[in-house]
Amino acid sequence: MMTQKVIDVLEQAKDIIDDEFGYIEADGRVIYSSNPLSQNRINTVAIDMIKTDTDLEIFEGRTYKVYRSQTDTYVLYINNTEPHAEKLLDMLNLVVMKAKEPASAYDKKLFIKNLLYDNILPGEIYTKARELHIATGATRVVFAIYIPNAKEIKDLNIGEILTSIFPKSTKDFIIQLDNNILVFIKELKPGSNDEDAYKVARIILDTLNSELLLKAYIGIGSVVDDIKELSMSYKEAEAALKIGYIFEKDKYIVSYHKLGLGRLIYQMPTKLCEMFLEEVFKDVKLSDFDPELIQTVEMFFECNLNVSETARQLYIHRNTLVYRLDKIERMIGLDLRKFEDAIIFKMAMLVNQYLEYTKGNITF
Repeated sequence: MMTQKVIDVLEQAKDIIDDEFGYIEADGRVIYSSNPLSQNRINTVAIDMIKTDTDLEIFEGRTYKVYRSQTDTYVLYINNTEPHAEKLLDMLNLVVMKAKEPASAYDKKLFIKNLLYDNILPGEIYTKARELHIATGATRVVFAIYIPNAKEIKDLNIGEILTSIFPKSTKDFIIQLDNNILVFIKELKPGSNDEDAYKVARIILDTLNSELLLKAYIGIGSVVDDIKELSMSYKEAEAALKIGYIFEKDKYIVSYHKLGLGRLIYQMPTKLCEMFLEEVFKDVKLSDFDPELIQTVEMFFECNLNVSETARQLYIHRNTLVYRLDKIERMIGLDLRKFEDAIIFKMAMLVNQYLEYTKGNITF
């Protein structure tokens, strides 16, 4: 069967071979010719050769040769009747056979990896995908998966684990970025949405946790319906993984579309972040707060600034909680019982986490 890859290599051969040459399918149709006027015509000579099991034929200034395999039969011709014409056809056939070889899993994975990294020109994406028999309009989503202690586990192959979780999924791609992080591209049913992608992430996380006792973080990109958009989904999944790990380390699955304040802060210049912290804490630093105070603040936020509920969750007297909140107000002038002050302090905590990341204190 003729493919775009075969046409491409025959086009390249035009620069080497001066004589007109072409490729004819078993039904006699000229699929490719170096002379556009000969293209798409029906060639009766080729039809007769195939019917009569004739391998080589010279007719009206052309040399024809039939090439047969277990799955394919076709004819190559050249406008040359010299003795070397058959050798030229055999050389062309070697090129055609190479172009017809099925794409290996390695070729497909390399293509996907280059696609994610934007190393393929937009105009070549569809052509290359068709050559590799990769659907261009399938519904897919990209997951970025980080396993902190993967390096320490001998013979751990996360790719094999994912394959075992989805054994019938032959159209998925797994790309290992390093010992700890991999990208999983999952083909979903048409019409799938972010909720469906989250369910897949949940299956992955539960399997890693329950069966292998592995701690993992998963970032989810957008669900896309065009292969060109996979690069975007990958960048979103990577950002979700990183931002989620920085700001919500206790959250193991993070979708790019639900990053909240973390995404906003992640895009802020570090100088602006530093100025904001100086404005909030003045002569005090967040590191000056003892762990008990930080724990109190975090629980207070979780309880939606409800004093009674926070005290109950921390197993402390209500007056003790009020004392701690008053202490924070004395230190930095913010009363966390007031909504606006609570927002400023929450932002400050997140900004501080981001700066710790930029300094290398929070790393993958």
